[in-house]
Amino acid sequence: MVFSAIASHSTKSIITTTNYPLDEPFVVKAVHYPEEKTTEGSVFMDRQVVNYDFEYALWRPVSDHFWPQDGTITFYAGSPNIPEVQVTEENGVVANWSIPSEEYTQTDLCYGEVTENCKTHSALIPVVFSHALSQICIKARSLRNHSYSRQEDNLIQANVITVMLDSVKIGGIVSEGRFTQKPKMWDLNHEVTSEYLVYKNEEGLELRCDRYDNPIFTVLSSMLLLPQPMTMAAYIEEWHHIIVRSSITDVNTGNIVSDVTNIFHKSARLPLMLKCEAWETDFKYTFRVAVGLEDTELAMAVTDWTETKEIIIGDE
Repeated sequence: MVFSAIASHSTKSIITTTNYPLDEPFVVKAVHYPEEKTTEGSVFMDRQVVNYDFEYALWRPVSDHFWPQDGTITFYAGSPNIPEVQVTEENGVVANWSIPSEEYTQTDLCYGEVTENCKTHSALIPVVFSHALSQICIKARSLRNHSYSRQEDNLIQANVITVMLDSVKIGGIVSEGRFTQKPKMWDLNHEVTSEYLVYKNEEGLELRCDRYDNPIFTVLSSMLLLPQPMTMAAYIEEWHHIIVRSSITDVNTGNIVSDVTNIFHKSARLPLMLKCEAWETDFKYTFRVAVGLEDTELAMAVTDWTETKEIIIGDE
């Protein structure tokens, strides 16, 4: 009995293709139901770890298993292979889950189910995984090109204005909950919320425009968080500084009359619920933060992880 592991929705931050990653094992529990309907199902495979066998290019359980002669087998699979994931006969994958503040320690939570007839079983049992979490992507750009020049009499004043992004964080996010596959739901612990530092740069990241004065988007981070309704407590906060270099030149002599540089520090906090009512399982939410001299604007796009359909809210 061997498996074929497939990801129904690819995740750029975790799964790079529609195939399940070969270096991540998963847990399988299987229940055998005989043809006699009066007989209850019995555990056929109890929390077996399945690893990829590179020699034979197959997903194989730690112990060998062979097909019964009749009935059907229902397979439940949970990923990743860590103690918090349980696979039960009634509820499928059940997991108490928490999202750490450090992005590099975040782990995807997947689940899958398939039913096979024992007499006409497949050579490979395809276990299709879906994601229990939501993917959150944060992008940033300048509101516009703020630099300008003006001339009066024989003097030209050139103002070169640069927007530098210092840091971005989101907070008020529920970070603990319990996932149940059947019925698919999250039971959130609303008493536990966390802040996540999305981006930080001591020098500052310049938010630029292209040669046509179109602002350029920069991807700051992509993370996995619990699906949840947005409340006023959920926010995105950014800090940036603006460098204004103002020089005055005498066009008759070419001499620089004045050259002054000033730096202004600004920050803004925006409620996420202004643009988003909730995060749902299996969807990717992209928040676009536009930073400028006067305001900070927030827009959002929603895609499923297959990235084949898109719902745009606000202008890209």
